[in-house]
Amino acid sequence: MAVMVTIRQLSEETGLKRSTLYELARREEDPLPLRTLKGHKRTSCMSVRDWLEWFDRNSDLFKEVEHG
Repeated sequence: MAVMVTIRQLSEETGLKRSTLYELARREEDPLPLRTLKGHKRTSCMSVRDWLEWFDRNSDLFKEVEHG
């Protein structure tokens, strides 16, 4: 069984606003894989494994990004 986190927990852990996470979930290309149980529209969650895989695909290492 994969460990799950709610959108609120993900927001607190990453420092990203919940609205930003929902925007990432709505994008066309490689959306953030949030899940919502049928009949429970107000609660979203995702597996930590899905988050780590998605984050790896959608982020760059600090030293590979131009700063300044």
